[in-house]
Amino acid sequence: MITNRRSFLSAAAAVTAAGAVPAIARAADARTIKVGMLKTANSVVAQFYQKFAAPGATYQVIVFDTPPDGKDALVSGSVDFGIFGLAAATLGASQGQPVTVVAAAGGKAMAVVVDAASPAKTFADLKGKKIAYQPGSTQEVVLRELMKMNNMTATDVQLVRLGFGDMANALTRGDVDAYVGSEPCPSINVLAGKGKILLYPYNTPVGQINVTFATRSDLVAKQPDYVRSVVKTHCAAMAWAGKPGSLTEFEAETTKLLGAPKPALDMAMKNITFDYVIDADYLAKAKYYGQQMIALKEISQVPDYSTFINTSFLPK
Repeated sequence: MITNRRSFLSAAAAVTAAGAVPAIARAADARTIKVGMLKTANSVVAQFYQKFAAPGATYQVIVFDTPPDGKDALVSGSVDFGIFGLAAATLGASQGQPVTVVAAAGGKAMAVVVDAASPAKTFADLKGKKIAYQPGSTQEVVLRELMKMNNMTATDVQLVRLGFGDMANALTRGDVDAYVGSEPCPSINVLAGKGKILLYPYNTPVGQINVTFATRSDLVAKQPDYVRSVVKTHCAAMAWAGKPGSLTEFEAETTKLLGAPKPALDMAMKNITFDYVIDADYLAKAKYYGQQMIALKEISQVPDYSTFINTSFLPK
């Protein structure tokens, strides 16, 4: 079931205003699991949770435009689980919000895109140019890493805050010279002849880390069996999405949800991984990531990684 953010919040407000809800109605909703997902290609895996749901469980998926929106919905209790970037998760946990990462939700799915006619060959060639990024996203951290690697500061470029869904059109109109975006926008731009991939930004110290699967800390503490069941479903859906035989069905759902044409998705899917495991290398990169967010003054302290990232629910 797909619910957009506006209709979901309106429905939630109506339930709150109604006050007392009959116990029988609350019981009927007990197995409805609300999950937030980003409006990006790799997050579409959430639409397939129902395939692998525990008996009696119904997944309701709410689509959010930005990582902070997804994180805020989790913290507020509007959803119990969410797919959003590590940056948003780290920001929330560092501020004491009850965010716990319980699985990875895939990697890569990023690209630095420039106009098709741009003479730029390397990231250093973007000095003095307008570069769009999504605030509070993994891509923002990656952008700052790329700038640091190329001895560039905020005075060397013009940083433009944009949502992922607006980047492709902004580049086409000439409003920006480049963007650090999320699939499928980079592939859409390229196949439309309006953009070209300057680079896939996986050579920074944060590597291919992108989105995470998170829940609230109170659920981890008080309802571990519930969390374990949902993580099991998430991991099964991720494993399924990564199989070549699932491509046609996955792309059809992505087109329905995001409007991306099949040729663009064929290209985008080559730039997406569906890893759900959090291993020692992932943890090391996540901790480095947090330190960079401090350096960028996005957070004032790193979260407690012993509780912020909990791998105990992952399949053994």
